Amino acid sequence: MIISHQYRFIFIKTHKTAGSSLEMAMGPLCGADDVITHMEDNLDSGVPRNYGPGSKLGKYYNRHKLVRKLVGKHSPLLGAFYYEHMPAWRVKELVAPHIWQSYFKFCVERNPWDKVVSYYLWKTHGQSRQLPPFRDYVLNKTHRLPTDGKLYFNNENLLVDKVYEFRQLGDMLTELRDKLGVPISEPLPREKTGIKADRKPYADYYDEQTRARVADVYQREIALMQYRF
Repeated sequence: MIISHQYRFIFIKTHKTAGSSLEMAMGPLCGADDVITHMEDNLDSGVPRNYGPGSKLGKYYNRHKLVRKLVGKHSPLLGAFYYEHMPAWRVKELVAPHIWQSYFKFCVERNPWDKVVSYYLWKTHGQSRQLPPFRDYVLNKTHRLPTDGKLYFNNENLLVDKVYEFRQLGDMLTELRDKLGVPISEPLPREKTGIKADRKPYADYYDEQTRARVADVYQREIALMQYRF
């Protein structure tokens, strides 16, 4: 997640949409007072900054999992804290009203049937998680699917100014350069990519039941972006 006062934008980071690559591309271009949240592996890279929290508890929060399990991200004990996959409604609570109203707010979305496959392969191969077969993973409601509508919707109200399509990132980068003056270059850094073990066309992973399950879970995203299987 990025709040850039220099370029007057707020970037809401979604899952499996090149968000990490975008952060690592835009972060170094941002000003000293801008907010760039961290990922697990870039705390000491010099890119994340000003994400807080500024409380005494804050200095332990990002480096110790036990503290994160005991204290919620929105706890008043923690104070203002900006984090990786932060919902737009929470950003709105923390920034000044004139910032929220005047800055360009955007995120990236991806065809949900494609996104679920990418997320599953990242968890199993990129993070070596022990997950069940894909069909069981999708149909078992105890497993978390990467639903991002909750990051940029408030019920049925869209909180961002624009949702870009993942397969049209080139157009998005051109618009960010022209609209906001962000001197972002291509190609983007490759972050959390290259996990293609046994990767087939996403449609090959689905049967009628799993396809219907994703359609049900992602109703808002499908309606907004007019996605089809």
